[in-house]
Amino acid sequence: MQCLLCSDEAVNITPCDYDGCGIRCPTCGEYLVAGSAWAQFHAASLDERRRAFQRASWVSGKLRRPTILVADLIDVPNRLLR
Repeated sequence: MQCLLCSDEAVNITPCDYDGCGIRCPTCGEYLVAGSAWAQFHAASLDERRRAFQRASWVSGKLRRPTILVADLIDVPNRLLR
C-alpha cells in the first residue's frame, strides 16, 4: 500500500475492529483515517490531506496516533498549524 500523504511505501495497520484505515509510513509515521472521513479525505488534494494530517497531529499531541476526522478536512486557520 502507499501512504496517502507522501506516496511512499506504507503498511496497513488498521485494527480489525476499526471503521477506517490505519497507515504506517516510514516518512509520515502512523496515522488513522476515520471511516466517516474516508471518502472526503480520499477526494481531497494532497495539500488538503497534509493540512488535515497536521491538524490531527496537533490535536492528538505526542501521546496518541493522529486520527483524521471530517472536522480536520475543514479549512483550518494557519495559525493553529504552526
